[in-house]
Amino acid sequence: MSTTLVALIIILFSVAYIFVKRQFSYWSRRGFFQADASFPFGSIKGANFSITLTEKLDEIYKQFKGKASVVGFYNFLGASILPIDPEIIKHIFVKDFASFHDRGFFYNKRDDPLTNNILSIKGQEWKDRRAKFTPVFTSAKMKQMYEIIEEISDKFALKLGESLKDSNIQDMRIWARRFTNDNIGSTVFGIDAKCLEDINSDLMVFGQKSLNMTLAGAFKFAFGSTFPEIARFLRFKILDKDSHEFFLNTFLQTLEYRRNNKQIVRHDFVSMLLELSDQLPPIDLAAEATIMYLAGFETSATLISFALYELALNSEMQDRLRDEILNGINENDGKITYEMLYGFEYLDMVINETLRKLPSIPHIFRKCTKDFVVPNTNLVIPKGTQVIINNYSLQHDPEYFPNPEKFDPERFNSENKKKINPYTNMPFALGNRNCLGERFGLMQAKIGVVKMIKNFIFTPCNKTTIPMKFVPNQFFLTPVGGIQLCIKKIH
Repeated sequence: MSTTLVALIIILFSVAYIFVKRQFSYWSRRGFFQADASFPFGSIKGANFSITLTEKLDEIYKQFKGKASVVGFYNFLGASILPIDPEIIKHIFVKDFASFHDRGFFYNKRDDPLTNNILSIKGQEWKDRRAKFTPVFTSAKMKQMYEIIEEISDKFALKLGESLKDSNIQDMRIWARRFTNDNIGSTVFGIDAKCLEDINSDLMVFGQKSLNMTLAGAFKFAFGSTFPEIARFLRFKILDKDSHEFFLNTFLQTLEYRRNNKQIVRHDFVSMLLELSDQLPPIDLAAEATIMYLAGFETSATLISFALYELALNSEMQDRLRDEILNGINENDGKITYEMLYGFEYLDMVINETLRKLPSIPHIFRKCTKDFVVPNTNLVIPKGTQVIINNYSLQHDPEYFPNPEKFDPERFNSENKKKINPYTNMPFALGNRNCLGERFGLMQAKIGVVKMIKNFIFTPCNKTTIPMKFVPNQFFLTPVGGIQLCIKKIH
């Protein structure tokens, strides 16, 4: 090796070292408290191998609570902010929404057009798109769609019951995913996905493939969110080619079929998207259908399976919920209507407590869109900074929720829920950029839980992981070993 080459290598390593060293002092140089960082993972070392990002952020939250209202940390090389004080979160979501109106998710309209969706797009384009899609998710629209979901929920109970002939121990996370896949396959793509019949159906396979976060995927997500222009120049893609083609072709085929068969009247998302076809090109409609699916099936399935897990561990709560459901059904000629679903008070308490203790989405992303002065300080969060709100930390903070590891639906009874600071419990985010699909997600989760508790008794078994542990390197809270429960059919 020549002396010149050795010198060049030394210079390159020296420059890289100086850059990394300076980057990891980004927040301290601006007067912020900051979490320790080291190359290459920054402050989230371990979050890709031994613990989840949620748990790593929770460590940072606990370390700096009481010392600062916000803390700087490093997501790989990207400088990010973790809000700690609920009052700051209120500013981010509501009071100063104009400074945080983007999510900061990476999207690539040119090379990965299905990522050009309402979840990721920003600025005026997002405002225009949201105005078009807000009417799609009204209570009236959900009520029209309820019949489809309830019919599939009956099939959910039927197929689970049949599976008990082989074993009374079942993974309810997998079953819940099969249920929500069939729901969204029917309402968003207009297809009978047959996931409850075949665990290896196309929709199940491509859905799982798209959401399974690898280390490379985690890096791509972090890099794309932090350096979006560089990522677009490098032609980063979120969806792989096969998944992209499957979602695009499935939706466009259904859209074309509905256009050519106007006599078909079905109260689903396909019909609603068809009404928008004169305002948006087909590829953008397909992008919205894809994100409705990807954002909806896993979150609702997680909520259903986590609720059943907690009810299995708390038999008296399960019995109370079953009594509420059966009494309501008996008073309504054996039917479960949309109105009944939202009249079950204890069901609502159970769902809310599940979302608090085991949030489907444990952290919320925002992007600082203009320089923001942290209230009551001289600290400035620069434009372009990624902000991650770890709602898991707030929802597990004993200051806001005493004995937070205890599953206690009474936190959300009619009196107690009035005392909860909304900025300490945000399963669907808050403000103008909250989750548009909240109503649909809650509807399918509630009917799923109702049909399960009505028809089955759930108890823990020797395969049930207690306490629950989570798989590292996943965007959603993913339980190690699934949700294995012992199930007995009620005759």
